[in-house]
Amino acid sequence: MEENQNNQEIRTERQYTCDKHPFWKALLCGLMLFAGAFCASYVLTDWHMKSLMSYMRPIPPHRMDRMLERDIKRFEKEERNIARQSANVIHLEQNKDAYKIIIDLRAFDNNENNVQVSSNGNILTINGRSIRKSKNNEQISEFQQNYMFGDNVRLKDLTKSAEGNYYIITIPIGDKDND
Repeated sequence: MEENQNNQEIRTERQYTCDKHPFWKALLCGLMLFAGAFCASYVLTDWHMKSLMSYMRPIPPHRMDRMLERDIKRFEKEERNIARQSANVIHLEQNKDAYKIIIDLRAFDNNENNVQVSSNGNILTINGRSIRKSKNNEQISEFQQNYMFGDNVRLKDLTKSAEGNYYIITIPIGDKDND
């Protein structure tokens, strides 16, 4: 029995020093909790940034040059197509006694009101506009072409007429005094 009492005394003598200092115990637990949360958030942020950076790799300069050249070629091709299409819209014909300007109205919604013709001195200006609306967008196309004629053309006497899909402008040739 004496042995049991000695064991109890030994056990009671082992007291931790933190029990005597609750301030330090709370402070150290708080620091450990903060350090653990900081390490966890650092690891998660690092994983996230590495996954983002794998998608955002820098493009090598030689590959960027090829991409730019491809875009420039595509732009030039579209520009040539637009020029070819606009050249097919208006035709100029010359006869002995008149110039005929034939405008394809299909490019302007088959409406002659979308084409305006005006003259200023010896310059004839043709303006056209079409609006195409779809479900998600609206496309507005405008077109302007100028013609400069000599003194033998009577722009004040020009006539306009619509025939089917064509708008025909006739400009008489001759001296202004020969009428």
